[in-house]
Amino acid sequence: MNLFLLAQAQFEQIIADRRYFHQYPELSNQEEQTARFIGEKLSSHGFIVEDKLAGNGLVGHFDTGQPGKSFLLRFDMDALPIHEENDFIFRSKNDGVIHACGHDGHMAIGLAIARILNENGDHFCGSYHLLFQPAEETGTGAKAMLAAGVLDRLQPDVVLGAHLWNEKPVGWLGIRPGPLMAGSARFEIVVNGQGGHGGRPQLTKDPIVASAQLITQLQTLVSRNISPLDPAVVSVCSIESGSAYNVIPSQVRLQGTVRFFENAVYEQLKVRMVEICKGIGLAAGCEINLNLEKLVEPTINDAKIAQEMRRAAKRIDQTLKIDEDYQTMLSEDMGVFLQALTGCFVLVGAGESPNGNQYGHHHPKFDFEESAMPLAAALLLQTCLNLS
Repeated sequence: MNLFLLAQAQFEQIIADRRYFHQYPELSNQEEQTARFIGEKLSSHGFIVEDKLAGNGLVGHFDTGQPGKSFLLRFDMDALPIHEENDFIFRSKNDGVIHACGHDGHMAIGLAIARILNENGDHFCGSYHLLFQPAEETGTGAKAMLAAGVLDRLQPDVVLGAHLWNEKPVGWLGIRPGPLMAGSARFEIVVNGQGGHGGRPQLTKDPIVASAQLITQLQTLVSRNISPLDPAVVSVCSIESGSAYNVIPSQVRLQGTVRFFENAVYEQLKVRMVEICKGIGLAAGCEINLNLEKLVEPTINDAKIAQEMRRAAKRIDQTLKIDEDYQTMLSEDMGVFLQALTGCFVLVGAGESPNGNQYGHHHPKFDFEESAMPLAAALLLQTCLNLS
């Protein structure tokens, strides 16, 4: 059984599904129409569907009738609050919402796998659970699915997932043992001072100056407090304050993100951020409040499962470029599942050129090469076969 040929034979239907999802994107925790469409498709392919999990999540169950392992295959459903700037015929019909991260393709891959299992179930063993997850973009969906008791009921042996990666060309696979994608946290810092006239700053406790010092100090955390051998990121991404050119405001609000591969590094950054806020607040005469919230854990692949996935890739196509060293500071809440289960997450090249696509993930003109989808479907199923 050549799974790649079976997946390629479905190419037109995979494209049709992907383009439907792309035209009707829904934001995190609003994926009602998307979930309903998927549930109907899964039911028509012989799956038992369990829906309305953690809101709009659902799982399709398929038992081959043969003894074997239980596999959980995870796909994300939500879109982003971005106005699409593409002009192709299947552009988003929901103004201000777009699938700009490949989740439309991920869902189409999941449905392709469902069709292959339904039509060729006698070639497989064990059980398959296709999990379609809400709210990946907010970093909350995976935790919510676990809290809903999905893993407790299913008790799968292995979890697998794939992410279309348009920064790399079709034929490239990022299958790294260990940390693949960073964990993330978000922070909000509110600097409360005493406003006043811009011409008499001596009568104020200026939160603008305090914030400037704060931002500078935060940017030294990685370069001066963390070992250069331990990747980490601290980025201030939003500053809100003031409304007039000659008025010193009373408050500044900063927001940003922290990325890390090791939780010990995250804890070190957390301690130093608290200390910096306290110290600058004392020096500037301002009250500085920090709210730091961890969103997702690092995405860490099991070495043995990653090895089996690489073998599966070679069985599919000997010419595939397998990258065992690639890492990214972007985050994915697939890490939540990989903390609870043995498994692997693969990045599947979906760029149109050797240098990937011009517009990256979360860009208003994001798109990917659709020929990567059959490869992703075949790779996930072949890995399951290798592990059965």
